[in-house]
Amino acid sequence: PCKVLVDKFDSVYGTCDGYCASINRTCTGAWNELGDSCLVDHPMECFTQLKSSDAICECGEAGVAPASPPPPPSPCDEQSWPDVDHGLVCGPCKVLVDNFE
Repeated sequence: PCKVLVDKFDSVYGTCDGYCASINRTCTGAWNELGDSCLVDHPMECFTQLKSSDAICECGEAGVAPASPPPPPSPCDEQSWPDVDHGLVCGPCKVLVDNFE
């Protein structure tokens, strides 16, 4: 694990969870610092929000990047259309139609 004195703690990261996530790691420890130094004032939880410009955060090994959010649903809901050939959606509001006769 890596332990650092995080600057802009409250204005950018909010918590040590937030700081570690920003570098694709998981928080393993959190402390309020003493006088803008690496000296520990008191321990805190990784999710603790602190009104301070800095805090000490410890982050574990690099993990897997968070998954991308799913694409927004189509406004046309093509999956509900009848006779879509093999469920093939060709584009927004465009499908391959079976039984076209």
